Amino acid sequence: MDVRTILVVEDEPILREIVKDYFLNEGFEVLEADDGDQAINLFQSNKVDLIILDIMLPKLDGWSVCRRIRKTSDVPIIMLTARVDEDDTLLGFEMGADDYVTKPYSPPVLLARAKRLLDSRSRQSKTSDSGDSIMQHGIRIHFPSRTVESDGGRISLTHTEFEILLT
Repeated sequence: MDVRTILVVEDEPILREIVKDYFLNEGFEVLEADDGDQAINLFQSNKVDLIILDIMLPKLDGWSVCRRIRKTSDVPIIMLTARVDEDDTLLGFEMGADDYVTKPYSPPVLLARAKRLLDSRSRQSKTSDSGDSIMQHGIRIHFPSRTVESDGGRISLTHTEFEILLT
């Protein structure tokens, strides 16, 4: 089974480290960003399976990061924020977030939500026959999840490599 990669975008080092440790202990690979620009760069240069994204970030806020990522990908995104206003939650979902977690939060619950999202996406990609993927020469490209499989195994591609393959 391939190792899944999580991008944790949080400007508070202690919170980022706690989330990172929980995911590492469950066998995930973890990439870390402490601002929005760094998050975009890491996402574009790595194969990311899920993003945990704080809203209040330096340089580029979480809303903007989410909006940019949604232009090219439907990777699962969990918004993480101290803001508890209902309008903020609704805005998060409108921007394309898959889940919205308010601080303070339980790291084991965050981990469970992430696993649920990843499992749900995995089931969707296995059962999808709606023309959102192509199969040629033993290689299956699934457009919504931006995944590539060969001989039943997943091929890890960076964002740029995936774009080149599509071309």
